Amino acid sequence: MKRIVVIGFGPAGLWSAISARMQDPSAEITVLTDEKYLTYSRCGLPYVIGGEIEAFEHLIVASPARLKGMRISVYTESRVVDVEKSSVVYECNGYTKRISFDSLIIATGAYPFIPKIPGKDLKNVFTLRTIDDAMKILHCCKTARKIAIIGAGAIGLELSEALRRRGLEVMVVEMMPKVLPAILDADMSSIISNTLVKSGVSLLLNSKVEEIMGKAEVEGVIVDGEEHSCDAVILATGVKPRVDLAEKIGVKLGKLGGIAVDDFMRTSVEGVYAAGDCVEARHLVTGKSFLPFLGTVAYRQGKIAGKNAAGGTAIFRGALGSTVLKIFDVIIGSTGLTVEKAREEGYKVISSKVKWVTRAEYFPGYRDVIVKLVFNEENGKIIGGQVIGGEEVAQRVNLISLAIQSSLTAEELASMDTCYSPPVSDTIDPISRAAEIALKKLRR
Repeated sequence: MKRIVVIGFGPAGLWSAISARMQDPSAEITVLTDEKYLTYSRCGLPYVIGGEIEAFEHLIVASPARLKGMRISVYTESRVVDVEKSSVVYECNGYTKRISFDSLIIATGAYPFIPKIPGKDLKNVFTLRTIDDAMKILHCCKTARKIAIIGAGAIGLELSEALRRRGLEVMVVEMMPKVLPAILDADMSSIISNTLVKSGVSLLLNSKVEEIMGKAEVEGVIVDGEEHSCDAVILATGVKPRVDLAEKIGVKLGKLGGIAVDDFMRTSVEGVYAAGDCVEARHLVTGKSFLPFLGTVAYRQGKIAGKNAAGGTAIFRGALGSTVLKIFDVIIGSTGLTVEKAREEGYKVISSKVKWVTRAEYFPGYRDVIVKLVFNEENGKIIGGQVIGGEEVAQRVNLISLAIQSSLTAEELASMDTCYSPPVSDTIDPISRAAEIALKKLRR
């Protein structure tokens, strides 16, 4: 009987265990996690804080009954301290225990990056990664009037809406000159900045928090020499891969600090696999390693790692960093390379942008949608796309993602066969129209 141990129980850990069971019905599968909850959606945390989801329990996606039915043993609040040859050493309830394995899957995820800002250890300085983190923020909302968020990535902006829903004053401070700097070009980012300001968020771009002020707890922040009062600070400054255990047992890391794996999700140590936020992935455009930090990627990697740890030969082909989020009444999506990132990577690119409608313009309830496509000028192939609109954004990003993976050209996208019905879609899809504009530029 094959013994498989999974360390970590986020989406990568959960699907590693499920996939391993599907591959080998007779395997003994054990999961160790230092959290006290079964797998839950971290992406849903801001929506509980904002009151759109009633309780944190609704975010838990792993059912004890289902796990029991699949004969997957899960030990919560169990901290792995070492791996010795073919056994895992962990601490639980004050005791040190050991479990043997034939295959090991590391799915330890990521942890919040905390910049070295004076005052970061004051009371009411928070990060958001776990349910417990979110509970602390929600408790603070009961007495706070103004909260400063450091960082204008996805979590920072989702939290800005959540806190505004709670009736709080919100200030977002971002070092970069734009919001969502990793997934949007400046022209698209400015649309979101305007949305935030119109929704009552105080937005400081190109700005640095120099100090968090206060004696015992937060009283304010100093931004570029100017004092701003606030009752709490949330550090939404990104995450880093959790690789301390991997390093300890000699697993090779990549250039970006994540675990290096091959296409089979195997690490440099025989019998040890890895998946999720702790792992570097291959970018499907550049071919280089990057850190997606996305639940969708963790899910796919977990399925591959679990299957192969149980004797399979599945391949993880890579990722594009496809992302979608909603800020107030605007949905934002992105995949592949932005114009700025493509140029940094040495590509000669042309881009096209079109503002369109999501349904026939005469049909009630239509919403605007803006599509921006990025093409490699040398061969006309699509390498990136950004979509902003009131609806129908996610599936358009998915379509662009598939187009990139299929190496489609502007000409092929412009001539794609699309569907039409007045209450559902317009006669011309904005992706096709944007591709037509790009094609004209390419033919000049």
